[in-house]
Amino acid sequence: MKKFLEILLITTMLLFFSLSCREEVIEPNIFVENVNDPVQLNERNSYTFLLNANSFSMDLTVFPFINSSRSRISVTLIDYQAGYAKLTIQDYDNRERYTYFAAEDISLYTDIIDGYIPESVIIRTEDFSGKIKIELRKSL
Repeated sequence: MKKFLEILLITTMLLFFSLSCREEVIEPNIFVENVNDPVQLNERNSYTFLLNANSFSMDLTVFPFINSSRSRISVTLIDYQAGYAKLTIQDYDNRERYTYFAAEDISLYTDIIDGYIPESVIIRTEDFSGKIKIELRKSL
C-alpha cells in the first residue's frame, strides 16, 4: 500500500509539473519559424517582440505593461538582408523619448531607459528582411 501511494504521488507531481509549463516561453536566441508573422509577449513589466521577416513592411503600436521609470531595451538582429526596422518609445504625453534604427546585423544592443514610464512602443519595418528580437523590461 505504501509503494502504491508513493507511485501515485510521484505520478501526480509529474503530471502537475508537465501541465503547468508555460508554452509561450521562448528560449534566448530562438527566433520564430513563421515568416512575416510577428510574435509578441506582453506581460507585466516585460514586452518581447520577435519577427522573422522577408520583404515585410508594417506599423505596430503596443502599450506595454511596464510601471517603472527605469527600463532596459535590448535588440538583436541576425540574418539581415534588406530594409530597416525602427523602434520608437513614447511617454504618457506621446512624446518620442527613445528611437533606435536597425539596418545591419546586431548580436546584442542594450540600453537603459531612465526617467519616464514607457507608454507605447512603436515598431515600424519597411521592406525588412531579417530576424529581429526586441525586448523591453523593467530594470532595477
